[in-house]
Amino acid sequence: MVGATPAAAAAIVNGCCTLMATNPTRIPTKYGFKAPDQIGRLQSLQKLCFVEANQGRNLMFELGRLKQLRKLGIVKLKKKHGKALCSSVERLTNLRALSATSITENEIIDLDYVASPPQYLQRLYLGGRMEKLPDWISSLDSLVRLVLKWSQLNDDPLVSLQHLPNLVHLELVQVYNGELLCFQAKGFQRLKFLGLNKLERLRMITVEQGAMPCLEKLIVQSCKSLRRVPSGIEHLSTLKVLEFFDMPKELVMTLHPNGEDGDYLKVAHVPDVYSTYWNNGNWDIFSSLGAKLEDKHSAQLTPRMIKRNYTWK
Repeated sequence: MVGATPAAAAAIVNGCCTLMATNPTRIPTKYGFKAPDQIGRLQSLQKLCFVEANQGRNLMFELGRLKQLRKLGIVKLKKKHGKALCSSVERLTNLRALSATSITENEIIDLDYVASPPQYLQRLYLGGRMEKLPDWISSLDSLVRLVLKWSQLNDDPLVSLQHLPNLVHLELVQVYNGELLCFQAKGFQRLKFLGLNKLERLRMITVEQGAMPCLEKLIVQSCKSLRRVPSGIEHLSTLKVLEFFDMPKELVMTLHPNGEDGDYLKVAHVPDVYSTYWNNGNWDIFSSLGAKLEDKHSAQLTPRMIKRNYTWK
């Protein structure tokens, strides 16, 4: 660790070892460690996850000194940290992955001040409320994986994201307060995975012909106002897996081959279709044939087991 004092280096090692001892396979984003003073002196550091933001003003400045950093995870952010964090992110030109999570899901993270984002950024995880989606995200031509959580946006985020040229993986969790999502023609040309979770006011999803031509897996979970499958889903000819978790019974019933005014034929081209809804204390699970799976599987399936894992990787 070039330029680091023994005490500073030891503090980082001890912090990381404590986290790994707590969970050797995965470090949850809600936990972090307090970085030592003058962490910016670790000039060769390439990975720093997950550091707590609430350590005074100097931390954000110090992060900007880590010019070799390729992966940064920061937790417990507050709105007041926004400008300083953005300034540091601009200086991290080698950054490939960034995770930034607020101290609570209702805390605003203000990341509008990045004028020149790292051009090689490939993975981005942002957790926290936003007054609007930062403009710079749409300029991330190298971005492959994007996860947004708790944003609570009033404007459709797809408008800003649809032309990211290399985006393959997109997850939106409690991101949008609107009633309609529209995937426009020629949008998301390389997307293979799409996850939509807890868009509680969402009533309709529209897929225009030519949108998401490479999509292979679509998961829709806990969208309680959505009662029909996406309009235009038949255009997604490459779709291999379609999953509806914890959805209204009305939507699940439209997938049954004998259902009236159903959507069964719209998804008949998808090899694997699964859907669940909560019914009298158990999860009722239906397969792609519209048949209810064995009761023993339904009894074993708990909310924890089907909860999607959005932890940053």
